[in-house]
Amino acid sequence: MTKPKAFIFDLDGTLVDALPDIQANANRALESLGYELRLSLEETQPHVGGGAHKLASNVLGLPMEHEETMALYHAFADIYEQHPADFGKPFPGVMTVLDTLKDKGIPVSCVTAKPAKARVKVLDALGLTPYLTLALSPEDGFAKKPAPDMLWQCCKAMGVDASETVMVGDTRFDVEAGFNAGCHTVAFAEHGYQDVPPEYADRVVLLAEFTDLLKLIDG
Repeated sequence: MTKPKAFIFDLDGTLVDALPDIQANANRALESLGYELRLSLEETQPHVGGGAHKLASNVLGLPMEHEETMALYHAFADIYEQHPADFGKPFPGVMTVLDTLKDKGIPVSCVTAKPAKARVKVLDALGLTPYLTLALSPEDGFAKKPAPDMLWQCCKAMGVDASETVMVGDTRFDVEAGFNAGCHTVAFAEHGYQDVPPEYADRVVLLAEFTDLLKLIDG
């Protein structure tokens, strides 16, 4: 198999341990709207990966289009912009991988369900922006993962085909987006917030250590 020429990463649960910030900002948003409900880390974790709009819907148990869901979504997004990385940090091995790819001249992009303004703030706060050719969220005008649209746009920006690109994530949305885009390899970060979907377990590269990714270019 030929070696890949580019990498696309999910953000929360893949590059960054954002769960404490998601919990804190969700609770700030709930409080700002007068709800008594507060989420623990364990209660927050299942809602990570589908985007802030879906998180708001799930937390309230209301349809996506409900006015209370929309209000919570917008409050969460606004608050996240003010508190992008109070607690979050890159997972172990992430900076080693990014530095190695940069040194080798291998382009990197990021696709995330995080609201666009919050994404920019997080990437800047944690020093990840300089590594990226492109970073995209659905708010930038693209369909959410598992649709392949954001991945294809990143490939275009990096000057590669999806068949030359590795998609790395930690949720079903990431895995299916990688396969839908026709990626060279789909890798699953086991340090993330969801278990690998069992039907894809034998089709993905499982990353017990994030630096295992480097085997794809060294191997």
